[in-house]
Amino acid sequence: MIPKFFTSKSCSIATLIVLCVLQMQVMPVYAGIDNNPLKPIDTSSPRATLQGFIEFTNKAYSEGLGFLNTYINSSALYLTAEELAALKEVQHFQKSAERALDLSELPPATVGESSRRLMIQLKEVLDRIDLPPMESIPDAQMMAKSEFKYWVIPNTEIRIQRVEKGVRTGEYLFTSDTVNRLPAFYAKVKNLPYKASASVGWYDFTTYSPTGLALVLNNIVPPRWLLTAPDKQPARAKFLDQPAWRWLGIVIILGTGFIFVRLCFQLSRYWGSRTDSSEQWADLLRPLSLVIVTPIAALIFGEVLRISSGVYVVFTLSFWTLFYLALTWTVWVAGGALATSVITQERLLASSIDSQLIRLVLRLITFIIAIAILVAGADRIGLPAYSVLAGLGVGGLAVALAAQQTIANLIGSLIIMIERPFSVGDSIKLTGTEGVVESVGFRSTRIRTTYNSLVTIPSSQVVNSTVDNMALRDYRQIKVELNLTYNTPIEKIKAFIEGIKHILESHPDTRKDNIQVFFYQFGSHSLDILVDFFIKVPARMDELSERQRIFLDILRLAESIEVEFAFPTQTLHITDLHSLPASVQQTPDIL
Repeated sequence: MIPKFFTSKSCSIATLIVLCVLQMQVMPVYAGIDNNPLKPIDTSSPRATLQGFIEFTNKAYSEGLGFLNTYINSSALYLTAEELAALKEVQHFQKSAERALDLSELPPATVGESSRRLMIQLKEVLDRIDLPPMESIPDAQMMAKSEFKYWVIPNTEIRIQRVEKGVRTGEYLFTSDTVNRLPAFYAKVKNLPYKASASVGWYDFTTYSPTGLALVLNNIVPPRWLLTAPDKQPARAKFLDQPAWRWLGIVIILGTGFIFVRLCFQLSRYWGSRTDSSEQWADLLRPLSLVIVTPIAALIFGEVLRISSGVYVVFTLSFWTLFYLALTWTVWVAGGALATSVITQERLLASSIDSQLIRLVLRLITFIIAIAILVAGADRIGLPAYSVLAGLGVGGLAVALAAQQTIANLIGSLIIMIERPFSVGDSIKLTGTEGVVESVGFRSTRIRTTYNSLVTIPSSQVVNSTVDNMALRDYRQIKVELNLTYNTPIEKIKAFIEGIKHILESHPDTRKDNIQVFFYQFGSHSLDILVDFFIKVPARMDELSERQRIFLDILRLAESIEVEFAFPTQTLHITDLHSLPASVQQTPDIL
């Protein structure tokens, strides 16, 4: 017999609170069947699964109805803490009934709300069709002897089948195909009359009444005001199977979230413009705003507004997709900001090899974390993780084949950063190139030549070339030949050589064990003196300065001992033509 609350408007009220009981998403302490709060539903056979499902759903419905009767018959406007705790305890029956469904093909992000809705739809279907006697349904012994490990409810396509893989292997559950088709099954039978002991109006009440909103606003708005509102009011009008009041809530939540994200974007630009050092960290506000907003919106849509059907799936999957993309964005930006902070704190040059190495290492770490986040996100929205990993592997292989040279340059840059054959600012010689290293990037090395042009060399080419690092020299060689005139006396040549040796030996930065000053050779126009020595200076400009100082001392020495430097000359000897033989004196006729 249907209780008095389930007539006309009261029917909605009664079913409503029953559903409030069933929709609480907090794990309860259950004092139910056999006084064992941990006892699960028996899924050892088709008979046990079907019988357990019916018993647990009936228990959840009746317990909710009992609570409803107590609340409606009382004069209290608000639910007490004890009543809310009782609602949570009833959820055990709902969760146990949901365990009879094979939900493996549902996206994990939608399981929470979808499992409750599908469980109630299945109960509504079973309450309207004829079921065979329980003793005729196969039990565990009968299924052990049966060739086929499934059972179908007569005259339906509702199948209970043995699970062959996964954590629930060996259990008999309503198949995933049955679960996916439950909305269609319910649509076909919802106008049929209820059978005895049915859960009258359960699905309509949970789907279209503001049960979640009533519980959230319990301390502000009396639940009975929301639950007993007339069914025909404009707020109950439906669009896309959602009542108007729910669409209003959707607009409010989306609008609030958009405003929050917009403010965070503007704050990020303002903070970043205040100082360069905080620009990277300010950029974190943008993805973080989405990371905060999307899961909260998904929670409100599922637990408070109780959005159902395809609208719920679209919104939920969209929110969680955006969440994981924003989380990946956050990790990527955080990696760059952390690298910048470390470089700034250590006072490293932005273009130095140490800075580039820090950036590269943090980029690799953030890349790995980002891939892990994307795989987890894909799994949550229903894309198999192994498919995502396989796709990433195939895509990575394709990219690697198409970008072999780029990868080679990246590896070359990594080798340069680790082995450090040179640093930014070093003067080096490569094959066909000489200059000062200006920067070492992820793909190439830039060298400023002596004539001020900028040469960009792929890092793989640098690694495969012979690098002559002039900056790592302890001493710099200076080698020159001094040309004296042929009429210079021997004694002055000896004095000049000894004077140059004295200048070099007395200089504080020359290498004293390798000074070479000798009469080197007879040149075509001069007597050549070899001057070869090493000087210890830190940079090119210092080398030029000390070189000039030594050469000026040599010029002063030459002036003091009156030694003259030769320059290229040729001697032309002219002979009187009349002194030549007569045959030579005759000149040919010019035609």
